[in-house]
Amino acid sequence: MTIDETNLLHDKAQKRADGVYSFRGHYWVVKDNKFIAFSNYCGECFQRMGSFNIQIGKVERYDIKKKLIEWLRNQY
Repeated sequence: MTIDETNLLHDKAQKRADGVYSFRGHYWVVKDNKFIAFSNYCGECFQRMGSFNIQIGKVERYDIKKKLIEWLRNQY
């Protein structure tokens, strides 16, 4: 994911409810109006920590949304 795409998702997250969304082949997670996690099209899932990305898992492409929803439920 490019820096421009990340910045765009930060802006979009401010207007979205908590949940998992899709954008240009990436799934991304919003919690409390913040962009907190995303996955790429290969199935690698990452948590956003400031300007760093921490890998939280790798799943098959068809399980990405399910993995991110499960991860979101276990947060906080």
